[in-house]
Parts: sequence; C-alpha cells; structure tokens
Amino acid sequence: MPKKGGDVRPFNFDRAAKLLETHWQAVVTEADARPQLWYIADAALREAIRASVNHKQVAYRFCLPVQLLGKLTDPNLDCLRLQKRKGDRRDVTGWDARSLATKVVAQFNQRQENILGTSTDPYVGNPMRIPRMARDDKSKKDVIGWNTLVGVLEQVESRCDSAFTEAVFREVLLEMFRRQKSLRFVYPLPPRISLENSLSMARRFLEEKSGGDRGLALCGALFDAIGTHFRLYAKVERARINASDEATGQAADLECVSDEGKVVLAVEVKERTLTLTDVEGTLRKCRQREIRDVFFTIPGVRDEEKTALDERIARAFAGGQNLYVFDFFDLSRSVLALGGEPIRITFLQKVGEHLDLWNTQPAHRQAWKKLLESL
Repeated sequence: MPKKGGDVRPFNFDRAAKLLETHWQAVVTEADARPQLWYIADAALREAIRASVNHKQVAYRFCLPVQLLGKLTDPNLDCLRLQKRKGDRRDVTGWDARSLATKVVAQFNQRQENILGTSTDPYVGNPMRIPRMARDDKSKKDVIGWNTLVGVLEQVESRCDSAFTEAVFREVLLEMFRRQKSLRFVYPLPPRISLENSLSMARRFLEEKSGGDRGLALCGALFDAIGTHFRLYAKVERARINASDEATGQAADLECVSDEGKVVLAVEVKERTLTLTDVEGTLRKCRQREIRDVFFTIPGVRDEEKTALDERIARAFAGGQNLYVFDFFDLSRSVLALGGEPIRITFLQKVGEHLDLWNTQPAHRQAWKKLLESL
C-alpha cells in the first residue's frame, strides 16, 4: 500500500545507478576499440545530442543523461516530466527528476572528473523547476538549445521503444566520453617523494594493460625529466600509440631533440620481450635519420636471442651506432636516484602531462590521478 500522497511505485535509484555504470563501461570499451562508433544512424539526432552535452549551461548538459536514465530505469515514466503531481497517486508518468540528478547522475559525474560540470545539484535552478518540458519556453535564456533538448526527448517518448531509448542513451554517454577525453585532469603532486615510492607508483600503474599507452607515458616522462634536469636535450617528441613510425616520420617511439632540432637519441618502448626483428627495424630507421644513439626500454630479452642480440649490438657499434638495452625500472632507479627529489617530482608531473597531451583514455588518466591522491 503506497503512502498517502506518495508514488504508486517509488523510483529505484539503485537500479538507475547500476544501469548507468553498466552502460558507461560498455560505451567506453566499444569507443576505445572503434573511434568512429555511433549508436544511432540519424545524423541530425546525433548532432542534437552533441550540442546538448556540450552546452554552455550546466543544467542543459545534465538534462539528457538524467531524463533518459529515468526512462531507461522505468519505461512507464515520461522522460519530458521533471516533477510528479503532488497528491495524485494515479500519476504513473511523473517523477522526481531532480532527485535522480542529485543522487545518481551528479555523483557519477564527480567520479568521472566532472565531465558535465561541478554541480552536485544540477536541477536546482529555475530552468528545470517546472512540471514538464515543452517547446518554445520563453522563460529560458537559450530557447533554441532548450528546443534541441525537447526534440531529442520527444523522439524517445513518442516511440516508447526500449531499444531506441537505450541507443539514444548510449549515444549521450558516448558524447560524454568524448567530452571527457578532451578535458585535462588535475594531478595532485606531493611536495616530495622517495625513490621507492616513485618506482612503486610506476609498477602499480603498469599492472593494468593499456595497449602500450601507460608504458609510453611513463617512459616519455622519464626522458622528459632527464632532458629537464641534466640538460642533455631540449624536448621529447612522440607519436600516437596506434600510429606507425613510417606514418609519423619518426625513427622510434620517442625522439629526444636538441635546441637546434637534431635528434640526440631515439627511444623504443616495449612492454614485451625484445626481438632481433625489433632491433633491425629501429637501427635501419635511425641510420636513415643519422641518429647515432638508440635506447630500448624493455621488460626482458628472449634467452634464445640473447647471444645474437649481443652480437648485433657489437656490429652496430662498429658501424657507428650505439644501441643500449635497459629494463625500464633499472634505468628509472638510477636516473631518479641521481637526480634526487627534484627529478622525481618532475617525473610524476610529466606522466600526467604525457597522458593529457596524447589524449590517453580517461581511465588511464584517472588511474594515475588516484595513485597520486593515495600518497
């Protein structure tokens, strides 16, 4: 028996939170694998969603995630409704959208680096304090943007098709994910950090597979720090993780460049064992670019190739090229000890900069931020 004046069926906030997390994880996984992903074929509808999620007003940005999540959680609800009719127990389409925005969507948004803004109560303002959304509401500052929101929700409500509702909701989450990728995270740096803690953070960061993104960020940061503190070169250049060296024109994953634009040394970053094929390809590219010093940072070498690799390094030296093979953590230990506390702080800072600069998947940036927050 419902309470007097209450809903016939209370809104299930726990179910809404679980649905949001489930769909978000699915979208992030698919978007990472397919950069050109979309969930709805209608280009005009996709553009309406993009404009809404990136609107200048916070309430507008939150609107589609909140309203569509409500509809997805309970298909009987009207996704254009913002309030329930007080005292009307027969009202099964009305609901308290503001509570969903505060209890579920805003909290999720905070965990995702405030993609939509920093508000913890996004429906508190006048734009969303009405019973139901309708077109051409002259009380709104941006009537065109308001009509765009209404148009998306009208399509969902008129179709009343759960599959379509889910597809539109995922398109909204996809646009949120793309917005998140464009944001720079705030990485809290400690005033000081020990050598062992620095190495421990790097090891923990590499525990999760990333297709090479995390390893390249760490290695790029280390060589950036070397250039800054030991003044061996001016900057470190790199290419995107999924681009070939031939496509980018680079000889290796990282190029350490002098003020005059000369590549002082090239660095290949491997998260697997090194092979002779790797070495031959990199030496060839470096020879063409007249790069004499080549570093490989790797986790190891195959036992059956170690002798052949040593011989190839010796032949390279005789031919005018210096090839150095290091375990990343052995190299890091020496560098971060020699440079002391200043270089360790620079290293931590540069990891975040590399993650942001190369638009690394937000999950990896979040992981680095959380590791810094744990110090």
